[in-house]
Amino acid sequence: MRVVVAHENLDFDALGSMVLAGRLFPGSLLALVGGLEGPLKELAPLLEDRLDLVPAAEVPLEKVSEVVLVDNARPERIGPFRALVGRVPFLVFDHHPKAPGDVPAVGGRVAAVGATVSLLLPLVRERGLSLTPLEATLAYAGIWEDTGGFSFPSTTPQDLEAAHHLALMGAEIPRVREWVRPHLGEEARAVLRALFKTARVVEREGFRLLLAQAREEGYVPALAPLAHTLLDLHEAEGVLLVLKLGKEVLLIARSKERLDVGRWLAQVGGGGHPRAAFARVRGVRHAVARLLESLPQYLDPEPTLKEAMTAPVETLSPTTVREALRVLEERGYGAMPVGVPLEGGEVRVLGLARRRDLRKAERLGLSDHPVEGFLARAVVLPPETPLSQVEPYLKEGGGRVLVGERVGEGVRLLGIFTRTDLYRKKPLGEKPLGQRILEALPEGARRVLLALKEAFPQGVYLVGGAVRDALLARSGPDLDLVLEPGVRVGEVARFLVERFGGSYGLHYAFGTGRVRLAFGLTVDLAESREEVYPYPGALPQVRPAPIAKDLERRDYTVNAMALSLATLELLDPYGGLRDLEARLLRPLHPLSFVEDPSRIVRGARLAARLGFRFAEEALKALPPALLPEVLATASKSRLRDELLLTLEEETFHQALALLEALGALGPLYGLRLPPLEPFRRLAVPRDEAHPERFLGEARLLLLLYFQEDPLERAVALGTPKRLQEALALLLKAARGAEVEREALAKEPLRSAFLALFPEREGWLAEKPRQLMGRDLLQMGLKPGPRVGEILRRVAEARARGEVRTFEEELALARRLVGDGTLSPPQ
Repeated sequence: MRVVVAHENLDFDALGSMVLAGRLFPGSLLALVGGLEGPLKELAPLLEDRLDLVPAAEVPLEKVSEVVLVDNARPERIGPFRALVGRVPFLVFDHHPKAPGDVPAVGGRVAAVGATVSLLLPLVRERGLSLTPLEATLAYAGIWEDTGGFSFPSTTPQDLEAAHHLALMGAEIPRVREWVRPHLGEEARAVLRALFKTARVVEREGFRLLLAQAREEGYVPALAPLAHTLLDLHEAEGVLLVLKLGKEVLLIARSKERLDVGRWLAQVGGGGHPRAAFARVRGVRHAVARLLESLPQYLDPEPTLKEAMTAPVETLSPTTVREALRVLEERGYGAMPVGVPLEGGEVRVLGLARRRDLRKAERLGLSDHPVEGFLARAVVLPPETPLSQVEPYLKEGGGRVLVGERVGEGVRLLGIFTRTDLYRKKPLGEKPLGQRILEALPEGARRVLLALKEAFPQGVYLVGGAVRDALLARSGPDLDLVLEPGVRVGEVARFLVERFGGSYGLHYAFGTGRVRLAFGLTVDLAESREEVYPYPGALPQVRPAPIAKDLERRDYTVNAMALSLATLELLDPYGGLRDLEARLLRPLHPLSFVEDPSRIVRGARLAARLGFRFAEEALKALPPALLPEVLATASKSRLRDELLLTLEEETFHQALALLEALGALGPLYGLRLPPLEPFRRLAVPRDEAHPERFLGEARLLLLLYFQEDPLERAVALGTPKRLQEALALLLKAARGAEVEREALAKEPLRSAFLALFPEREGWLAEKPRQLMGRDLLQMGLKPGPRVGEILRRVAEARARGEVRTFEEELALARRLVGDGTLSPPQ
């Protein structure tokens, strides 16, 4: 069973993210930890009718095989599901920054955006999934609430893009405002009045923090919006609310800039993200004093004029109005300082020549007059002046100040700063590529790689899909590592299990191993090697080789990149990064498909999943690989495995359609593209331990069902006997022949049957009739011990599979009642 969970006291972003995760992972159960927050409580009746939210207490933990955690990465906020951390895989989708103690995720996506919904929606769109208007509206409300109507500093272009697409999907925007910004109740208004009375501004290193306190008995809803209300009404960059509610003390912090309130409140047991955080504390005086004392440590350095100014600055020598105006218009400047040059490069500043003033002088016929008569005041500030102190001087200088160092009678001008520069974002220094790859990985994977980096100084590389997906801001539950000669698979496997718990298996003959860590991450290990194909389609012969040779045997350039754990250097010998940016699948060499035709299927799967397309070289390499003489020697098991992996993907039909468009589906498998509609009706029950496997097998049954000779294709593909028998039952039902209801009870046959014959769902759901005592009495048997004995004998025959229907049970009972020809069980 897969469970989707967020945190206690759901807000709109958490609920919207749960809804999207439910779409991304069909068959998942949406578990409600704690209650609903603020306005969501009033919407609960609507949500109960339309969304299936199950209280966490009703979820049997022993049946949970995977947890999808959204809008949260902290184990202490997931109620009973905390007991599963380290025991089952967790996928984490969260917009809060990573922090020590986060759930060791094996997959998901964590990134600094305004709302978690904005991380999930691109995945929903990639898979071509649709949302109902209610679902789209809830998701939109999540973005609106967490970005303050797209006004908070944490808002990113990704949030705006997600909101745009949700609106196209039917989100009711007017309703969102009603939901997210409800009128404050009387209790909340009373708290707001108390906060106004106690509000005071505390300034530290140019940062203005609004501190306010209030006391209220009992629970008061919708307290977090009060922080934004106070910020809007005071000239402050941050706010800390101290709310004493009965025996509880809550701290709510918000920040516009410079202060990372998540890290700040973490020191008193709280948490959150840089712009919004929350804590419950005891000893409120001590906690507040500690926070105020430590505030400077959590402030980003205040930017100075030197960092924000435009440099260098040009200077005009004294001249006429006409000439000064010509220079300004030629340069495209609104103003320039006018000064007399001095020795040493300094200048004696006379003032600022502004284009608007000079144009007015020109209209008045004063073009030939000296420009000195029309200069505005020039304000010169030292470069180390904090930006927070600049605004008053901008008013004095008509929207501009000069930046310079005074030397004797003159000034060494360094730059100019305008009012517009106040709103210009300082570009952030970009981290090295290897560091960005490491940070893009899920928390659990990152911990594993950092541990390996420390334990094995050389020779360990992250390769293939993990590198590719990290560069695409995606991630999955597996890591592929290649070990250069000198690092042994067994040594690495034992280290990982000793460090993180779990189990491992080794294949000494192939130099490979697989480690399943206790928290759900799978690590595939392989000693670096090169491959030689003795003939087209053959399984390769391998021998040890350095990492460069190992990358040479990969299928596509985007999969032929490796991250050295020792140096965090990205090895990209075939231009994979360039093709990744262009979203192209390019084989490493012209005979790649001939050597292994299953690479064509892998490429189609990647293209469908990632929105990539085949490069021109790939299209030219296809025809030789699809020749009968090449396919005759291709590995049938490898082709079958690639097909099954494709059918487990949400974008499987797009992948099959691409194979057909490339002319490869028939030559590779003898298949034709099936209709999409029955596949859309597939639904796997929540209580299955591995829903993706059953879903893949159900899709395989449907795929085979629509072929010309389904059973012959099933045998040719080497499908298991149980699936061939299931396919035979589907074909029997299609002919109108009687099919025993009990035979259709198990997955994946049940899902495939309902997808093909949805009108028979009621019949399938009926509880099969079993022999009862009254049936024996109707035969003429007298009440007594003999009735119980015959019912027991029939039940035993049913358990052994000797009788399957009520009619067969009745026939057996008649024989037992009549002549007793059935020998008693041994």
